[in-house]
Amino acid sequence: MPRALVPLLAITFVDVLGFTILIPILPFYAEHFGASPPVIGAIYATFALCSLAASPYWGRLSDRIGRKGVLIAAQVACLLGFSLLAVGTALWTVFVARAIEGLGGGGLGVTQAYVTDVTTPAYRARAFGLVGATIGLAFLIGPALAGQLVRFGYQAPFVVAVALAALTLVLTVFVLPESKGAVKTAPTLREVGASLRSPVLGRLILTQFAFAIAFTSWVTVFALYAERVFGFGPTQTANVFILSSVVAIAVQVGLIGKLVDRYGEGRVAVAGLVCAIAAYGGVGFVTTTPLLFAFVMVWSLSGALIRPALGALISDAAPADQRGTILSVNDSLNNLAFLMAPFISTTVLQFNPHLTGVVPATFALVAVALGYRLFTGPRPLPVNETAEAA
Repeated sequence: MPRALVPLLAITFVDVLGFTILIPILPFYAEHFGASPPVIGAIYATFALCSLAASPYWGRLSDRIGRKGVLIAAQVACLLGFSLLAVGTALWTVFVARAIEGLGGGGLGVTQAYVTDVTTPAYRARAFGLVGATIGLAFLIGPALAGQLVRFGYQAPFVVAVALAALTLVLTVFVLPESKGAVKTAPTLREVGASLRSPVLGRLILTQFAFAIAFTSWVTVFALYAERVFGFGPTQTANVFILSSVVAIAVQVGLIGKLVDRYGEGRVAVAGLVCAIAAYGGVGFVTTTPLLFAFVMVWSLSGALIRPALGALISDAAPADQRGTILSVNDSLNNLAFLMAPFISTTVLQFNPHLTGVVPATFALVAVALGYRLFTGPRPLPVNETAEAA
C-alpha cells in the first residue's frame, strides 16, 4: 500500500464517522423544531442540491492548486455546518447548516482523485476498495455511536461530530502529504467537456450514473419496503444494514484485489451488475426473513464489486490534469441520482411494495447495456500512462 494512502484512509474514516453519527439523529432533530416529513425531505434535498452545484468547482480547483488545500476547505465547511447544528435553536439553522455542508461537499471526488494520484493502475481498484471499506466501517460504527450519544440529548451527537470534524482538519493539515503540485492553468470547461464526451470516459460516467440511480432508488425506500412487507421496525432495519456493511467491508478488503488481478476491473464490474440485477429482480419473490437476508448479501456483494472496479476504470480513463474535475462531476451525478431516484421508487412502493425492485433492476440493466462492451473488451492502456509507454 502506498504510504500516502494510510493517512488518507484514517482521515476518511474520521470524516465519514462524523457524518454518519448524524444520519439517524437528523430527522428527529428536525421534528424537534416542528418539521413535517416533506420538510425533512427538503433538508436532505438542500444538501444534495448544494453538493451537486459545488462539487465540480472544487474538483476543478483541486486540478489547479492541488488536492490538499481543497480537502481542507471542504472540511472547514463541514466543521462550520456541524457547529451550527450543535448550537442551532430553530429549523432554519438546520437548513443553513446542511447548505454549508453541501457547498463544501467536494470531499469525495477530490479524495478519489487523491487516491488516483498516489496509486498505480494495477493497485487502483484495491485502493478504491480500501476507501469503500473505510467508509463502510464508518457507516457501521457511526449510527450505533449516535444511538448511545443521543441519550445525553440531541446536542451530544453534534458536539462529537464537531470534534471529529476538527480532528479531520488537523490530520489533513499536519499529516496528509500533497499528492499533486499546483499548475499554471486549470483545465478549461471545453477540455473537460471534450473528455466527458469521449467514447470510453463518457460511457463509463453514464454507466456509473445508471448504477447510482439503481442503488439510491432501492436504499432510500428499503426501510419502508421492509416495514410494509415484513413488519420491520428501526432495530430490525438497522440489523439488515449492519449485515450489508459487513459483507461490503469483507469483499472490499479481502477479495476485490484478487478478483481484479485475475479477471480485470471490467469483468468484476459486470459480475457486480449481474448480482445487482439478480438481487433487485428477486425482490418480488422475497417472502421470508431468511430470503431477505440472502437477498441483502447478494445486493451488498454487487455494490462492493462495482464501486472499486468502476472507480478505477473512470480514474484511469480521465486525463491526469482533469482527474479532480471529472471525478467530482461523477460525484455530482451521484447527488443528482439521490435527488431523482426516491421520487420514482416511492411512487412504485405506494402502488405495490413487491414491485419496488423493478426500478433498480431496470437501471442496473441499463448500466450493463451501456458498459458491457467496454467491460468485456481488452483493457485499453490508461490515458495517463499512454505517453509514458510511448
